[in-house]
Amino acid sequence: MPELGGKRHLRDNGTLFTAAERAHCRSRPDPDASLTGLFSAKEAFVKALCALEDAGDAPAYAFPQVEVVHGPAGQPRLRLHGDLAAWCAERDVSVSVSISHTGSTAGAVVVLQARATTGGGRCP
Repeated sequence: MPELGGKRHLRDNGTLFTAAERAHCRSRPDPDASLTGLFSAKEAFVKALCALEDAGDAPAYAFPQVEVVHGPAGQPRLRLHGDLAAWCAERDVSVSVSISHTGSTAGAVVVLQARATTGGGRCP
């Protein structure tokens, strides 16, 4: 599990989370567990992105550009921003995410589906 408990500066300064993500997590019964789940989703996205064939061409980005939002029933979704969003849109990349957390453990799975390309499977 990513450990954010003692790293308040990472939770609160915008380095990892958007203002909306922090507000959502503060509204939850266990804000730290919720933030850890969101961090797990962002990390899972990066790992899934690295598996795409043309990932070496992906633009540089920061974690707040990979934003976890929630649908009407609370289901998590990833909203990409900036050049990363444009890069994924150009390649018809669709994103699915599942997040799970308990008091001491968090995990996430991200699946990216993209149309076939030619490339080398490099990580940005």
